[in-house]
Amino acid sequence: MPSRIDRSWVPPTSAEHRGVFTLADAVEAGLTWKQARHRVAQQVWRPVCGDGLVHTDVQHDPWHDAHAATVTWPDATVALTSAALLHGLPVGGHDVHVVIPERRVARQRVRPHRHVLEPGDVVVRDGVRLTSLTRTLVDCLGWLPRREASRLLAWVGTRQLLDADELDRWTWTHPGRRGNVQRSWMADRLRRGALSEAEDLLHGLLHGAGITGWAANASLLDDLGVAAVVDVWFPAARVVVEVDGRVAHGDDRFQHDRTRQNLLVGAGCIVLRYTWDDLTLRPGRVVAQIRQALEAAALATRPA
Repeated sequence: MPSRIDRSWVPPTSAEHRGVFTLADAVEAGLTWKQARHRVAQQVWRPVCGDGLVHTDVQHDPWHDAHAATVTWPDATVALTSAALLHGLPVGGHDVHVVIPERRVARQRVRPHRHVLEPGDVVVRDGVRLTSLTRTLVDCLGWLPRREASRLLAWVGTRQLLDADELDRWTWTHPGRRGNVQRSWMADRLRRGALSEAEDLLHGLLHGAGITGWAANASLLDDLGVAAVVDVWFPAARVVVEVDGRVAHGDDRFQHDRTRQNLLVGAGCIVLRYTWDDLTLRPGRVVAQIRQALEAAALATRPA
């Protein structure tokens, strides 16, 4: 039985859950209910979500939410944006979303859902059941508001974590599911290569200007031997057009993008980069610069 004045003590079971435990764990380990609740009141322990607690010195991360949901409902599977955070996807959210087998009432940020999960939809990491990366992506792309889902699609698409066929296949085999209309829209965007609103806008400018001979989200490995996927590629002219955005090309991609650009230039490419402001405030200039680059490339390859 722990000393009443040992403020560092936590139940031994917390070691199985990244420091997360419940009042019931503390009582089972030797404290009285009054002693356990007193430690919460004195902020020696602090709530995480559901029934989960941690020592006040523990620095919070998404895994604590996941373990707290698990000790609250051992049959829960972490899902939606909460699973996305565990998979390292760029999403946010205050609530902790879980899939449970029977109807329950939300408890201290833990939000239950009654989704149907198939065996391949669930993985176990760090002792926590959560939806697989593919199922998490499918759920979030259909469930999130359109703008947030579009931002996620841009991030996912540039990393080739999901393709249009996979998304369409899930929609076709799960008719009537919430979010299927949005999933179909997202699959169409993936198929067209417009992974973000900015890329969609760029494609519209090119189509509207009658500029042809390009491919969206094209791999240059076969053409140039450069392991790069670019937003727009004009193979005949060796012109690359890239759209810069913090979602698709966030901080983790900054060095990668610069290194890749040097490789493209070294391979004889003209590389043009545009921002959202360029596309929305200066579309005529964008089109003119692309035309100029294509004309310059044509002149350079014309026989003397």
